[in-house]
Amino acid sequence: MEFSSKPKTDEMKNAPSELLAHTAAQILIEKKALDVRLYHPGERSSVTDYYLNVTGRSVTQVSALVDSLVEELGRRGRDPLRIEGKRGTTWFLVDFGDLIVNVFDRPSREFYNFDRLMPEECAVSIEEDILAVDAKMSAAASSDEN
Repeated sequence: MEFSSKPKTDEMKNAPSELLAHTAAQILIEKKALDVRLYHPGERSSVTDYYLNVTGRSVTQVSALVDSLVEELGRRGRDPLRIEGKRGTTWFLVDFGDLIVNVFDRPSREFYNFDRLMPEECAVSIEEDILAVDAKMSAAASSDEN
């Protein structure tokens, strides 16, 4: 049962992997994910085009971040191929094919340390994504004041 009042679209159904990755980053930033890191491994990976690693403050937030991501991208026409992890776990992997999203709690993020697997030159700036979320939040706050 869907509770979203937003209409379903197909905007992300065939979106390029770069757009999908940045959209996922924005969704998770908006939901207060911590330590958001986006990587484009290029020729280093035959598995996917992009990796997005984020941290939640608690097991509850880890699940909520995954739920929000899957719901919002699904509403935009892009469903994951698979999700690894169960309610109450400290790490989820959400596989969209050309994007793999890892959502961890802090201890799991530190233990698995997937970020060390990606050379710094594979890191993709998310500064524009942060600015986009900030602008969206500011606009929402302004409209609430009126």
